[in-house]
Amino acid sequence: MRVSTADFYRQSIVSLQRQQSLALQTQNQLSSGSKLQTAADDPTGAAHGLSLDQTRVANQRYTENTKALGERLGLEENALSGITETLNRVRERALQGNGGTLGDSDRASIAADLRQSLDSLLDYANAADGEGRYLFAGSNDASAPFSLSGGGTQFSGDDVIRQVQIGPNRAVQSSDGGAEVFLRQTSGNGTFSVAATGANTGTATIATAKVFDAAAWDGGSYNLSFAGGNYSVQDGGGNVVASGAYTAGQSIRFKGADLTVTGAPADGDSFSIGPSQQQDLFQTVRDLITLFETPTAANPAARAKVQTGVLDRLGALETAQSKVIDVRARLGARLVAAEDAQNQLSSQLVKIDEALSGIRDIDYAEAASRLTQQLTGLQAAQQSFAKIQGLSLFNYLR
Repeated sequence: MRVSTADFYRQSIVSLQRQQSLALQTQNQLSSGSKLQTAADDPTGAAHGLSLDQTRVANQRYTENTKALGERLGLEENALSGITETLNRVRERALQGNGGTLGDSDRASIAADLRQSLDSLLDYANAADGEGRYLFAGSNDASAPFSLSGGGTQFSGDDVIRQVQIGPNRAVQSSDGGAEVFLRQTSGNGTFSVAATGANTGTATIATAKVFDAAAWDGGSYNLSFAGGNYSVQDGGGNVVASGAYTAGQSIRFKGADLTVTGAPADGDSFSIGPSQQQDLFQTVRDLITLFETPTAANPAARAKVQTGVLDRLGALETAQSKVIDVRARLGARLVAAEDAQNQLSSQLVKIDEALSGIRDIDYAEAASRLTQQLTGLQAAQQSFAKIQGLSLFNYLR
């Protein structure tokens, strides 16, 4: 087969250019650390890498969300822990002051202590997340949600709770509504409340008020009255539902309710028993303050009425404490979910980076060895081309 001089030159140059291109590609891979300089180097790998890039970006977004969520939930947990401790303190002081042996000055001191606890509760209710957003304000979290003025509680937040996306198909509640935690509490024991009615002149007081049969309680209003050494319980229509001889400390049961009365009631003394009503936590503490500020040292009948009032608020405190415990339990579950998501995202990120490294990162030892081979081959091709192009018949004849 005859090879023309033009064909020889053309094929040699094409071969040299191809080897130069391969060597340059390997050199670029070594300098950049990536074996994919263009999508044409590995179309399938490049497409897979782009898909992994998108997954990595989403992973980072979820990781940031999860970190912020964990910090916010941690701050709420601290606030709820403080609320629990404060309520324990209020309950302890209320029990101490309701024993019947303290004088008015001591009770006033307890009232002052309860005012400090009320301020602490308000501070916890207005806790912020460190970025100017209030934890218990719902979506209206740019300003403190709670304030106390006059005889009531003002709430400027709402019930809209943000959900934080911590995975493609997973979102977690970022906080708890302040209305649910602080306002939607109940009076009494959560089922019914008791109160001294009228101008009671005896020393009878309600010592305990509980439910012994929830199914029997009908949510009605009742009146417990005393006359001639006997007691009588009447419903709203004046019908007697329970009666008998009064004995101090004896249990009086009716319609699923169980009351223990101590002291000596005067004829005509009475107590009302009615379904619990919604009462915010701040108002319960304010009621206790008012009760302990009431002078009772010179008036045993007044002290008996105050003791009944304190007992009723103690029941409300116990109900509030149980509710806060429930909120903390749900919060704990969300904290576990956030931590679990954080671990999963961290593990996923490692796998994504490993996969991307396998697709894009160069093996330096292999690439260096390949470049050496390519440069050696290029040098040999250049030398052989230089020798062959000088060959001709005239040179041979000479």
